[in-house]
Amino acid sequence: MRKAGFAGENPDRVDHDAFYLRCALEERVKELNCLYGISEIVEREGGSLPAILQGIANLLPTSWEYPSITCARIALKGTEFKSDNYSDSPWKQVAELRVHGEPAGFVEVSYLEERPQRGEGPFLLEERTLINAVAERTGRIVERLRANQFHQQREAELRNRLAHLTRVATMGEMASSIAHEVNQPLTAIATYTQACTRMMRAGTTDTEEILEILSRVTDEALRAGGIVHRLKDLMRRREGKRTECDVNSLIRDLEHLVSVDTRLHDVQLDLQLSESLPLVLVDSIQIQQVVLNLIRNAVDAMMDCVPEKREIVVRTVLRKGGKVEISVADTGCGLSPECEEEMFQPFFTTKEDGMGMGLSVSRSIVTSHGGQMWFSHNQDAGTTFHVTIPYIAENDDG
Repeated sequence: MRKAGFAGENPDRVDHDAFYLRCALEERVKELNCLYGISEIVEREGGSLPAILQGIANLLPTSWEYPSITCARIALKGTEFKSDNYSDSPWKQVAELRVHGEPAGFVEVSYLEERPQRGEGPFLLEERTLINAVAERTGRIVERLRANQFHQQREAELRNRLAHLTRVATMGEMASSIAHEVNQPLTAIATYTQACTRMMRAGTTDTEEILEILSRVTDEALRAGGIVHRLKDLMRRREGKRTECDVNSLIRDLEHLVSVDTRLHDVQLDLQLSESLPLVLVDSIQIQQVVLNLIRNAVDAMMDCVPEKREIVVRTVLRKGGKVEISVADTGCGLSPECEEEMFQPFFTTKEDGMGMGLSVSRSIVTSHGGQMWFSHNQDAGTTFHVTIPYIAENDDG
């Protein structure tokens, strides 16, 4: 029976052409699957370059003609990523890996057993096209990830600089309160030392009384030193460093400095901290900066209220979804519609001498820690600002 074909055409030739057409189509499908698979690996592994390169090395053998005896290796700047079955072999196909136009390594696919000669040794010519495409795409992936890493580092550096600037500005706003607080122990020290001097000149040799006065001098000096030390920690510019911290401890460490400002403005400060909160991985100074800024804003929001109605409540609670929440509530006059729309925008401020960066930087800090920041209206009066931060799970090994 005559096989289907064009009139006068050799049916064997038709079958032959159809066979090679089918083979070529199968190779195209394998190439597309391979390149699509690389895209899936990049999406799945996020920004981890080692994980991406290892995933590509594991994927490559499935895209060659004999996957069961195929292995792969990717080398980048002296670091190698190999498929699980990798073994050095004389039957290999290599493509140069270039990053920003410069040689940076290679992509290699090998057969573990000898196979018949094809277009390029035992490899198909289509496989040369594929390995070149893989090497080119891998180079672009490396370029993009390194560019992203550079931009992230620059963004973090700029965020740290801006955070430091706003801390300095906040300390400037609190200058009168801080000066008043430091002046108290210094005045006490002067008073005690004058008393000692008078006793010595009067010939008083009551050792116990003199030692008692000197002990008070020491206490007041340590008190003043503690204030200066806390200010130094908040003011200094340093590289951001995240450590495991207890949120309650961060707030308690900040309490003495904050209470200086609240007492001077006749504001009652109430800490309602939930016990046994899980640890969080944070830059402690930056999180303290956020809380300090919210408390300072709360103080300002109540200046038109009578002193008896001025109260700030700082709470910590455990929320669902793996978050610790910090909230700062005031009893002020609330927010105007204009403030609600613009408050988190850079340079927006209602203060005559304000920078308008406090809330913007605070939200940036919280976001960089994987948290959220928002506000709500209190039922009676005032506003509450909320901050959530992911906590460290007990089985988290990262």
